[in-house]
Amino acid sequence: MNAVNLQADSAPAPAPGTGALLEVRDLSVVYESVGAAPVQAVDHVSFSVGAGEFIGLVGESGSGKSTLGFAATRLQKPPARINGGQILFGGSDIRELGEEALREQRQGGFAMVLQSGMNALNPVRTIRNHFVDIFKAHGHVSRDRWDARMAELVEKVGLTPQVLARFPGELSGGMRQRVSIALALSLEPRLMVFDEPTTALDVLVQHAIMDTITELQQSEGFTAILISHDLGVVLEATQRVLVMHEGRIVEDAPSRDILERPQDPYTRMLLSHYADPRAAVVELPGFPSRANRGTAPVSGTTTSVPTATSASSESGKASSRAGRSAESAVIVDAVSKIYPPPRRGESAVTAVDDVSFTLEPGQSLALVGASGSGKSTIAKLITGIEKPTSGAVRFGDLDVAQLNRKGIRNLHKNVQMIFQDPYAALNPLHTVEYTLTRPVVNFTGLKGDAVRRRVLELLETVGLSPVEQFAAKLPHQLSGGQRQRVVIARALASDPQVLIADEPVSMLDVSLRAGVLALLEDLREQWGVSMLYITHDLLSARLVTDNIMVLNQGRVVERGETAHVLQHPQDPYTIQLLDAVPNPARAKR
Repeated sequence: MNAVNLQADSAPAPAPGTGALLEVRDLSVVYESVGAAPVQAVDHVSFSVGAGEFIGLVGESGSGKSTLGFAATRLQKPPARINGGQILFGGSDIRELGEEALREQRQGGFAMVLQSGMNALNPVRTIRNHFVDIFKAHGHVSRDRWDARMAELVEKVGLTPQVLARFPGELSGGMRQRVSIALALSLEPRLMVFDEPTTALDVLVQHAIMDTITELQQSEGFTAILISHDLGVVLEATQRVLVMHEGRIVEDAPSRDILERPQDPYTRMLLSHYADPRAAVVELPGFPSRANRGTAPVSGTTTSVPTATSASSESGKASSRAGRSAESAVIVDAVSKIYPPPRRGESAVTAVDDVSFTLEPGQSLALVGASGSGKSTIAKLITGIEKPTSGAVRFGDLDVAQLNRKGIRNLHKNVQMIFQDPYAALNPLHTVEYTLTRPVVNFTGLKGDAVRRRVLELLETVGLSPVEQFAAKLPHQLSGGQRQRVVIARALASDPQVLIADEPVSMLDVSLRAGVLALLEDLREQWGVSMLYITHDLLSARLVTDNIMVLNQGRVVERGETAHVLQHPQDPYTIQLLDAVPNPARAKR
């Protein structure tokens, strides 16, 4: 990302009462759910934003940053309630506005871009209809200019007018986020609030979206607040950073001061969780030092490199019971997967194009690439969810595509998935114990008290202790890191030989990622499982894998020993991925 705004050492926060566009004074927001104790999510927060300024609001999940963003634009919904303070926009307190006056204020006033482009858009309405709804609601664009204005807006965010005829489900994540930005721009706002606009996007799309936001902020001249848990992304884009922790702003300083002279321990902790995947030794808090692993680079099919470091205490206590070591290799042999044309007149989609590799027993292999590169399609082919158009996928002596229902069931006992989103991967109505009991019963044949002992043992294995307390919890009572540990425990319940980890830390805060990665590393060593680690995050790939394979548009463009490939990339696409990794040190330069 272009560090275009770091010259703003001299851009201190506007003093209260000096004409700031947005001035928040002693604001508090409480969540009051029926049957639960009130939770003070925002606690007496004050800050100001000057006209044309671009600031960042950083904090981990639960810090109150998104609640503050919603409250500052009067978008908070029950059970959230503002219980103190003022929100001055252009000198007027918008807390005092009624619903109709607030709606009028949004046109030419303020707008918000939400975190998930898919959730922010109506899946059964075309993109054109989304614009029409806004134009009708606010009446600021005459009907005869609707089409021209829509085309102008989507072109501003790097899309073509043809996207207007599409439904949200036909667009990629990055395209949906660009549409959300265009819809917000249609109100011609003076203030734009971006709430985690790049979460769960791959690094290349994230890079492009942030470039689009910074360019629009400069060309359109609006004031912007970027809310994110990723301090690296914020530092590369913004002039000033507000760091939020437990409902309070603990630091407010120009971006360069945050980089060079962070004052609060929490800010220093956030900065400590960034590292360069190209370094000779990669070290993060909660994860052991990682020097170069393995031997020489590999070509063709990858080979096993059985060296490792032990995981830190962050990974939790390991179970006394070790799983059975992997015995069978996963062989992907000249596999291609072609999907039919999504629409009449369009071309077929080649998701995977002549890919070959071998995941040897006990090996860890990273499958790296941007969205649409074919990573997840390969996971579906290995697990039998999809069948290859050509080529073969074998687990040991079994041809996965030829397996019947019973064969697929036996395959899933040995090959298990760790899913990306721990919030969506768990049934909110089931306790942790019930979630783990089902695979234990289905795959191990244990009965009675042995099932519960196995469940508690799995919880101990993934570091959730005291195990009896965690067994009784529902997913909403767990943090994001704890939920992901439950997802990992469920994958281990069948004593698998292979774990396919599909972006297992992309939805987690930076301080949680190292612990989950250390857990995966520890489990791989102690249980002897093979691991296919699917990711766009090159830093995490460097930490937990022996070898790496880089995919671009369904084809393998580079492969070899992980440290060697990342330190000496040969393909331009690998170099592009490395350059897009958020890096506070690069922002400083």
